[in-house]
Amino acid sequence: MSIKWIGLASALCCAAPAAAAPPVEWIGQAPLPELEIGHQLAGQGSLIVERIPAGETVERWTRMVLVQRFAGVIARGGTLDEWHGHFMQGIEGACPGFRGGPPTRLRIGGRAAMEFRVDCPRNPATGLPESFFLRAVAGRADLHVAQIAFRSIPNPADTAWAIQHLASVTLCTRQNRTPICRAGPETIDR
Repeated sequence: MSIKWIGLASALCCAAPAAAAPPVEWIGQAPLPELEIGHQLAGQGSLIVERIPAGETVERWTRMVLVQRFAGVIARGGTLDEWHGHFMQGIEGACPGFRGGPPTRLRIGGRAAMEFRVDCPRNPATGLPESFFLRAVAGRADLHVAQIAFRSIPNPADTAWAIQHLASVTLCTRQNRTPICRAGPETIDR
């Protein structure tokens, strides 16, 4: 199991199915013209979209940007701290010697959010290092996560790019008409 799936698997283990309906809130982010969709999966209101550089695959990638929506997690009483705990337990089990500090707390779209970074010096599944920059937002009903992953320990330019891109990530609603939100929710059809 690739480390990137740990957060998804951990969060989904605690999520009961939700009725499929168009989301009332979603993650908006700056455009990523240099990346293309490598994998996407939607079901029961939850969603994962993975973007990678052209010519790469979701098995062999150098950089990946993921957006995840875990339907109903917050409405059922889940919290950012629980999700973070599951994510970190997964990292601990999958990556001996990982490094990561405590999350930075913030508010996005009036909602509780957190950001953090994790570095895995060697993913046992690939033999390569992996680094993750994450921003998670507790929406009114759903948990939203934006993640930037590198299959390396990023250099200063990559780190700056990841930080700048995550800073663009916001929580959108149908009423929010900012340019990032105007495109509408991420869907499996895009």
